[in-house]
Amino acid sequence: MSCRTVYAVLGNHDHCFDQRAITRSFAAAGVELLVNRSVCLRRGGQRLWIIGLDDPLVGNPDLPGAMASIPPEDFKILLVHTPDFAPQAARAGIQLQLSGHSHGGQIRLPGIGALYRPPLGREYPSGLQQVPGTETLVYTNCGLGTTVLPLRLFCPPEVTLLTLRSRA
Repeated sequence: MSCRTVYAVLGNHDHCFDQRAITRSFAAAGVELLVNRSVCLRRGGQRLWIIGLDDPLVGNPDLPGAMASIPPEDFKILLVHTPDFAPQAARAGIQLQLSGHSHGGQIRLPGIGALYRPPLGREYPSGLQQVPGTETLVYTNCGLGTTVLPLRLFCPPEVTLLTLRSRA
């Protein structure tokens, strides 16, 4: 599926700034901001939905509203900043959730792992994991930047390329 638009959601720190200015900046860069809404991508008669939510920590996420027009059998990808939203996504029938927020722990020690995991970034701090008891996958990207301390240790910056393939 060829996609010419880049989609994004807001994170908790983005709420400290002017939302309209952020939206304009994203739009100027060709990035479509999804706040509690979804878009449908079509190819060969198949549909793939991209759903974007407001940040669960400081925003006002509305998953039922964002999914209102989506047929239950269609494939759904949820963009939500906080990875620990994944159990709610699974209950809603989301197949794949893409998140960030945790920075992978940012400072990790061998044999110990992350020294700190933020609220709603503790259960799924990095990488690809399956929500227990479901078929929902959640991928948490470690990101490029830092938060609080301008330091990363044993947690390199990350840009991820995911390739999705239909089972059909």
